[in-house]
Amino acid sequence: MKKVTIYTDGSCSGNPGPGGYAAILISGKTEKEICGGEKETTNNRMELRAPIEALKALKEPCEVDMFCDSAYVINCFDKGWIYDWEKAGWKKKQGELKNIDLLKELYKLCNVHKVNWNKVKGHADDEYNNRCDKLAVEQTEKYKKAAPAVSEVSDEFSREVEYEGPLFEKPESKETVFRGKIIDVETMKVSLPDGKITGREIVRHNGGAAIVAIDDNDEVFMVRQYRIAVEKELIEIPAGKIEKGEDPAICAERELREETGYSAGQMRLLTTLYATPGYCSERLYIYLATNLTKGHPYRDETEYLRVRKYKLKDLLEMIYEGRISDAKTVAGLLLAERYYK
Repeated sequence: MKKVTIYTDGSCSGNPGPGGYAAILISGKTEKEICGGEKETTNNRMELRAPIEALKALKEPCEVDMFCDSAYVINCFDKGWIYDWEKAGWKKKQGELKNIDLLKELYKLCNVHKVNWNKVKGHADDEYNNRCDKLAVEQTEKYKKAAPAVSEVSDEFSREVEYEGPLFEKPESKETVFRGKIIDVETMKVSLPDGKITGREIVRHNGGAAIVAIDDNDEVFMVRQYRIAVEKELIEIPAGKIEKGEDPAICAERELREETGYSAGQMRLLTTLYATPGYCSERLYIYLATNLTKGHPYRDETEYLRVRKYKLKDLLEMIYEGRISDAKTVAGLLLAERYYK
C-alpha cells in the first residue's frame, strides 16, 4: 500500500463567517497543495474539510500519516467519538451533533484509506503546518473579500422583501449515491448567493424524445400504458429515452417506429423543455411527425402498451377535462394545435 503524508489546517473569520482550508500531500519527493474555502462556514467545518479534500485527491487506497493541529478533528478519532456517533446513527448522547455531512464523508474516506492521526502544535515551528495555516488564511481572506455586505446577507427581514440580487448556485461537492439503467442520483452541496451552503438531490437523466404523430386523417397516434410510479394508466404521446450521445431526432424516429409501427416522412421539432428541473436534469425534445408510412411495431420486451388514434380536437378537450395529465403529452398536443397545418 502506497504511503502518503498529509498536513491539514482550517481557518475562519467570524466563526461563522468566511473560511478556508488547506492540505499538503507528500509522497516521496512529490508535494501537492490543496486549498479552498466558503463564504459562510465555521472553523470546525474547515478543519474537517481539509482532510476530506486531501483524502479525496488520492487515486488509490493509501496508508496515510495525517498531521493536524485541530483537537476537534484529532479527538474524533483518538477518543473514538466518530465511531460512537456512527454506531448511534450519527447522534450524540446529549445535544446536537453538528457537521454530520462532513463527519460522514470523512468516516467513509477513512474506511478506504488506512489513516494514522497525529496532533501537531499550531503556530509553532512545523514547516508544513505553518504552510497549511498560511494557505488556509489566504483562502479565508479571499472569501472574506468576496462575501456580501451585511445588508445583503439573508436574514428574517431580507426574506420579507423582494430579492433583486444575483441568481446562481455554485456546486461545492457532489457524490453519486445510485447508478441505475435509466437514472443516476447525486447528492450535492451548493453555495447560495449569500454564501450559505445547502444540500441538493439531483436525478441525472440523458433526456427523452416525444412525438406528436398525425396521419392524413388528422388523427394522432397515442399510447395507453400503466405507470407504476403514479399507479394508474395514462394516455401519452409516443416517447422514449435518448441514449448517451444519441441525436434526439434519431431517438424520436426509433421510438415512433417501435411503439406504433409508423415512420415519418417529415419530423419537425416543436420545443425542448425540462420535465422537473427542481431535481432532475431530464430534457425532453418534442417533435411533430407527419407524412406517415405504415410498417411494423417492435416494442421493448418489458413494454406493454396499446396504440389508439384520436382526433386532435378530441385530445385537446381531454386535456381541458383533466383526462390527459402527462406533462410532455399536454405540451406536445397544445403546440401541435398551433403548428400543425
